Amino acid sequence: MNDDPAQPVQVERDGVAIRIERPDSHSADATVSFSRENHVLIQKQKDFEAAQGWLVVSPSGAFATTWNVNASSAETQLFRMTSSGIIEDMELIPLAEKTFAIDAKRICMTPGVNTTAIKWIDDDHLLLSINAWSSGFCYSNFTEGFILSLSKRDIDRKLSERELINLPVVCTWNLVPVERH
Repeated sequence: MNDDPAQPVQVERDGVAIRIERPDSHSADATVSFSRENHVLIQKQKDFEAAQGWLVVSPSGAFATTWNVNASSAETQLFRMTSSGIIEDMELIPLAEKTFAIDAKRICMTPGVNTTAIKWIDDDHLLLSINAWSSGFCYSNFTEGFILSLSKRDIDRKLSERELINLPVVCTWNLVPVERH
């Protein structure tokens, strides 16, 4: 393993490749490239401190990445394939996070949102786990699960923490680690 932060990191899983490059090794900024089926989406990430991330891929071509930003925070991005290429879905993950925040505020007024893509249940349904992490004076450990439907563009089902844990499909065998130098 090369520990040089200037060297790119690349992983591939089920036809999706992710490449992280840091043009300036003294900066936290990065260029993240997502590739699938000869299509490429390039994103410039400011303050990209993700020490670790993972990728889950749907048989239909959609995929999700989760970036562990620090010990108590993770962010998830959802991508779909269209006839014109890869696009980031900017609505479904925020919809689940907004729904979660409403519920979490009953326990903690300022919950930090920690979102993780667990796995694809089938071609259309992504299972997310969202939990509140301690922020400010909040010492909550509140968790909910969400099954997102790409075709309906909506939350298909909301799960309590117990329902999430007891789902037979909750298995992390398909998580591909992506470590930053």
